[in-house]
Amino acid sequence: MNARCRHVSPGARRKGFTLLELIIATAVGAVVLVVIQTTFFGALRLHNTTHARIAEDQALQRAVGFIRRDLAGVVLPGGTNGMAKDLSSTGQSLSLADNLGERVTPDIYTSSGRIDGWTPFADLQAVAYFLAPAEGGGRGRNLIRAVTRNLLPVQEAQPDPQVILGDVEAATISFYDGNGWIESWESAESQTLPLAFRFTLARVPAGGGQGTLAPVEIVVPVMVRTTTSQTEETEGMQL
Repeated sequence: MNARCRHVSPGARRKGFTLLELIIATAVGAVVLVVIQTTFFGALRLHNTTHARIAEDQALQRAVGFIRRDLAGVVLPGGTNGMAKDLSSTGQSLSLADNLGERVTPDIYTSSGRIDGWTPFADLQAVAYFLAPAEGGGRGRNLIRAVTRNLLPVQEAQPDPQVILGDVEAATISFYDGNGWIESWESAESQTLPLAFRFTLARVPAGGGQGTLAPVEIVVPVMVRTTTSQTEETEGMQL
């Protein structure tokens, strides 16, 4: 018998994969990769959306904190050296700030200033809010807080503008006089301050999306009272 002629069993003849097996394995691997990719990018989009929503909520809460603190700290007109002017919706004293954009609030003299070792002024400051176009354009505008710390300057002081919130479509302030909300206030005529402020913000979706978000309404009671206010409240209780 020829030594080169050997008997090979059927099991020993199959040492590789057939073409059909390779095609099936490749198809299964492709399906697994598609599932992994879909799951990964879905989780990545959810992560980015969640962080964007958290950042947006933090910006809104920060702006609400500024507004609430400024309105809650409103002071009586007059005071030492007459630094706190009247609350007036028509007579604005921060004239240099009016080029910042559309005025939302009158000048509010408030005790919301920070006192520390690096601040050269007292806690009394003048604050006004404006709406200005965003740098990138679009529907939303920036809510600007203009602050004047030095209320006794040698020459007219330039307010410090701070962008505290973006994507704002509209902002309004109204005043509660005891009977209802009105759109303007003149403390020089009424000799009183309002009983409360209401600051309303209408926002648009971030990124220029369509529609309008639910409005944000901030109601802040005024705790200080003028002599006229106290007299009116006493007469009202007696009635």
